[in-house]
Amino acid sequence: MSGVDTVRGINYQHCQAILTALDVAADNSVLGIRVEGTVDALDLEVIADGPDQTGHVVVRGLQMKSRLRPHTWARAELLAIVHRWAELPVSADSEFSLLTDGVLGPSGYAVAAALNEARDGKYDAVAELLGIDVTDPLCAVMGRARVVSEPGSVEALLLSAEVEVRALRGTGPTHPDAETEATNRVNELFRVISTRSGLPDPDDRFISKDEIVDILGGVAHVAEADRWTGSLTAEYLAAVASEKIDDLVVPMLSAGWQDSPIRLEDLASVSGPLLMAGRTGSGKSTLALLWRRRAAGADRSVVVCHAEAYLAQRLDRLVADAVGDSVGRPLPRGVGRQVLGDPSVTVIVDGISEVPRHVRSELAAELRTYLAGQHGATLVGVGRDEGVCATVFPASLTLQRLYPRAFGRPERLALTAKVLGEPDSSAASESVAVDGVEPPFQAGPGGGDEKEIPRSSQEALAQVEHALGDAAGNPMLLELALQLVAGGVPFTDRASVYELTVSRMADRANAGDVRIAAAVLGVVFAELLDEGRRYANPLEWERMVASAAALLEERGIAADVAAVREAVARSGLVNAVITGIGYTTLRVPVHDSFADYFAARAHADGLISLPETLLENDENRLWLSSQMQMLADSDALVVAKQLPFSLVRVSESDHNVIGETTPRLVATLLNAVLPDRSDVEVTMWRTANGKAMAQTGTLATGWVDASQAPSVYAGPTVVAEDGDGPTAVAVRLWRLILKQRLRRDHRLRPRSPRSRQEACDQLRAHCREVITAATAILAEVAPSGAADRLKKTVGPLGMTGVVYERRRRELGPDRWPVGYRNTEAIDLAVAPDSSPPPEDDFSAWSDVESRVSTSPEAAAAKAVGEAITKLTRNHWL
Repeated sequence: MSGVDTVRGINYQHCQAILTALDVAADNSVLGIRVEGTVDALDLEVIADGPDQTGHVVVRGLQMKSRLRPHTWARAELLAIVHRWAELPVSADSEFSLLTDGVLGPSGYAVAAALNEARDGKYDAVAELLGIDVTDPLCAVMGRARVVSEPGSVEALLLSAEVEVRALRGTGPTHPDAETEATNRVNELFRVISTRSGLPDPDDRFISKDEIVDILGGVAHVAEADRWTGSLTAEYLAAVASEKIDDLVVPMLSAGWQDSPIRLEDLASVSGPLLMAGRTGSGKSTLALLWRRRAAGADRSVVVCHAEAYLAQRLDRLVADAVGDSVGRPLPRGVGRQVLGDPSVTVIVDGISEVPRHVRSELAAELRTYLAGQHGATLVGVGRDEGVCATVFPASLTLQRLYPRAFGRPERLALTAKVLGEPDSSAASESVAVDGVEPPFQAGPGGGDEKEIPRSSQEALAQVEHALGDAAGNPMLLELALQLVAGGVPFTDRASVYELTVSRMADRANAGDVRIAAAVLGVVFAELLDEGRRYANPLEWERMVASAAALLEERGIAADVAAVREAVARSGLVNAVITGIGYTTLRVPVHDSFADYFAARAHADGLISLPETLLENDENRLWLSSQMQMLADSDALVVAKQLPFSLVRVSESDHNVIGETTPRLVATLLNAVLPDRSDVEVTMWRTANGKAMAQTGTLATGWVDASQAPSVYAGPTVVAEDGDGPTAVAVRLWRLILKQRLRRDHRLRPRSPRSRQEACDQLRAHCREVITAATAILAEVAPSGAADRLKKTVGPLGMTGVVYERRRRELGPDRWPVGYRNTEAIDLAVAPDSSPPPEDDFSAWSDVESRVSTSPEAAAAKAVGEAITKLTRNHWL
């Protein structure tokens, strides 16, 4: 992507300088900025009064540099730039940021990560990079430096600047010239900065705060109505409470600290940062909106932001825009800071694992600052991948986890009745989780017997379940499939559900034949997904559509760009939506999973190749692509090495022929997903009726005659079903091996504790042994390429809590209650007296006997097994 706005000619360096100037305009503690431009960079210093008004000092230094692909930033050049600043006298009292729209290479990421650690006082990594001792004063200086990478961000930065200008000027959204005025002011700032930066005299390169304010046409004082501490909170709550989103059938919400579902209302009492993770279409975003709506009804503020709109070092801008979107006007960044500092507020950032790695890195660095004191708003991360989302939060914090539950039978029937328009659909909807709350147990909707459900609903649901299997528990996919059933359209799997849904959307909008448009979208979204995202800014989107059409022309496919744009617009496949960048729009698919589908279609049709390096964000397009076109053996091996847990889903579509080389391929796949130091051997033979059988751990890899075949009890053995390919055989063997390695003996439970202290000691010892056992089990089962991901998905197994006086029971032995949170460390204490336990001090409650009655090895194996199931599919293990 180009580092210049093609319409206005403003490059990345000047975008950052403009945004810094706007920050200065709203900051009474600084005097202005000094700029200096070179051929490839723009240097900027923020100037303030010195101590006791003695002269001027540099409080912050920035260097902005562009770098276009395929060139990346490496370790040596980044260290040279930062080291050059560190040698300047101003480095003793100022901060420094290198801002670039270039991509960091692997060694560049290492430098950025080391500097981030140094900001937290951890100097080991930066000392190693510099070749100095951790006690060297240079390490502390480096702790005030950072590297920020923002590829392809020019348009988003410009739009953010214009929103800030409107907010600073107090221009209302209905003002006829609001947008034009903001654009003109930003253009004038660009002209002044670019002109001054080339002057030889340093004094002439200084731009005072007063000059910046004059360019903006004045800065309005923040009105009482635009202060979070003023009337803005009430206005926001009223706007959110009026949203009409109650008529939904949504999944129940599980909490990692308890077995039973948790109500959205109960989340208000949960302290600390939270993480909500679930596969695409599982209802995460819908639950976030319902959470916001329900909280507003109880006079509590929940703000929902979108990670795709995040700009580095501007979390407050993201939050301010989210509030502004609800109340209908632009708000200054200061509002975002006020919201983030309000401990009564919950801020949800949706889509964390669906943005590029560099965006997550910048968000993680900023979250460390906001979470350091733990006195502000409660932060909630939402995304597909639990392990990836967890990396955004500091490892030192306890992260409570939430999971949307897959639809069970009652929810499926309720949604079926609603989609088909059955007479009792309203009653069915009321009987299930309309707001994420578990209903009383019943056999079917309405609390009656399932036989009371209309036969047409049961038949429709059966048709969906037959085609989708366990994917029928996915709320969005289930609704799409039911709409096809209602329209009499047959389908066979998930990929066909998307394909036919796209066709129906086009037909309803009279968009004509969308096959060419779908091909163009496939190329565009494949390119975006290769960058780790599913969204684009408007001008960027137009460039990508034109480029994709040109690619199709090269392949001999006539693609008229204007016709493609019209088909896409009419069908509604791609929306222009407000996602936090004020009153401007990003281009996003109608649902993020449609981006995966279009990209998968392009891969299956051979228009574009899968990326050389597969990441967690690629899983859904990989699964869909394998349903459309079976992966070659070489592709399956790449998946096994880079995304081993995705191999389970991929294997469901593997119908390649079992032949002479199959034993070697199965063994290669197994050796890629198992952590064993020695290779696993796979022996295969055919039974009298021609069935292929495979076994590991006995003979050398290869085929043997049935007469030489080992006993089926000699090792993990599977029978290849009709249609099974080599990958399917390998995955079934892998499953048996994992089940075998996760099997743990149950030892005798310890004696019942006789005091609070003894109960606490037993629980502490049990926790230590669980952690030790989990470490050993992970070493036995975690694929080498995904060990860290599996460990993060398991989550912390330590415990921080308090053991209270035992509860007397009429039946059964007494119990010693414990309130706790799962943490990395073990910090258990005894209650100081025999008072009953408090109600809301902890996230979870249990009793010591229940915890220690399961052996540590079995408890650890259960936790690891559940994590593997999350990463593969329901009921796989």
